[in-house]
Amino acid sequence: MKQSKFILLLFLISFFIRAFIFQFYLSKNEKYWQIDSNTYHLIAQNIAQNCKISADGQNPSFYRLPGYSLFLAACYKIFGENKVLALWVQVLLASFIPILIFFLSLILFPANILLAQISSLYSCFQLGLVLYSGFFMTESLFIFFFLLFAILFFSFDKKKLFWAGIFLGLASLIRPVGHYLIFLSILILLINQDLFINKIKKIILIFLGWFIIIFPWLLRNYLLLGQIFFHTLPGGHFLYFSATRVCMIPNNCTYQESRQKIEQKVKESFDKHETKLGRKLNDIESCNIMQNLAIKIFKKYPIIALKHWFTDILRTSLSLYSSEIILLENKREHPNYFSEKHNIWCMFKRYLLPQTDNIFLKIIIYLEIILFVFILFGFFMCLIKFNFVQNFILLKILLFILLFLFTGLSGGFSRMRLPIEVFLIILSFKWWLSWFFQSKIIKNF
Repeated sequence: MKQSKFILLLFLISFFIRAFIFQFYLSKNEKYWQIDSNTYHLIAQNIAQNCKISADGQNPSFYRLPGYSLFLAACYKIFGENKVLALWVQVLLASFIPILIFFLSLILFPANILLAQISSLYSCFQLGLVLYSGFFMTESLFIFFFLLFAILFFSFDKKKLFWAGIFLGLASLIRPVGHYLIFLSILILLINQDLFINKIKKIILIFLGWFIIIFPWLLRNYLLLGQIFFHTLPGGHFLYFSATRVCMIPNNCTYQESRQKIEQKVKESFDKHETKLGRKLNDIESCNIMQNLAIKIFKKYPIIALKHWFTDILRTSLSLYSSEIILLENKREHPNYFSEKHNIWCMFKRYLLPQTDNIFLKIIIYLEIILFVFILFGFFMCLIKFNFVQNFILLKILLFILLFLFTGLSGGFSRMRLPIEVFLIILSFKWWLSWFFQSKIIKNF
């Protein structure tokens, strides 16, 4: 089959599956609506109506990055404030993701067209990529720009690195990992085999492209609050999602009791600083105080903190995307991750012994487990079999994988690893294809 025909077929399969799931499942009873969706929607409304990045129409918003709300606002301007139509645009964009995976695979392993075809076909059906194409969340839009960045970046072509920076900048305004990715990209360019002067030129080009995109956002925040920052999410996130849980063990209390104590300390610290300044704290000042308090707790109880981080990274690594369907079928009743009785076994038990009478859902869960084990096995065998010195690209890919997993240290949701599923799929099928063609299976034909 010619490459152009394969790409067209790939898109049609991808779009049909995503459109079918969205039309007949996610769009019913607003199943596409997630816990953070309303914030993005409100900000998008205000951008579309009065060009203000604000949730309430009056106070500037700093808590989340503006990229996804800007995308929604553009859809609202064109189609009216219709969430479903905006999501149809997202479904259409997400349908190109398997095509981008096809080209990324060819960039990483140019001689292996079969690997690119199988990896991209598999991604058409991968549950996480399918589900999140229709959720009112950032994942699909981020992955779309992240893959464009990765395709250009891994070419290591000086002419393409500027545009790699541009797409990384766009991704950086959607999910708060872009500043980590740019520094990792610079590190990889430094260790790449090249003349030193060429390394410097490439670093300047990718950083310039990235900085052009993110500069207006950083400038806006500086002009409004007097500090350079991307968002104010880290303060409350690390304090209440991680540090509060760390305090549960030494204080021998529940999560709610621990949170009440932490909130009291936060209030006292706020009052102290506001008295000193003679005014109310702004958003970034409040964020910094909460973040510093979280760091103090981590330093005080480092072993407990490491244990919680390991648990959350493990949940990020191994949680199933079908958990989103379980949540929807259980009327959005979340498992109590913050309970002192919740341990690693509870995570596995949720999937191995799912609490549902829906046979079809159980089939989806067990099928995802089988496929995920298949992908993980191939991935780890690829790391074991292929020499990192001879296949230096493997080390570079692994660094990206580790970065995304590390960002899950205070979250533990499967969606946090969704961007690296792309690499897992490609590397896994690289080993499986190698094993298949070297085994007796193919020799018997």
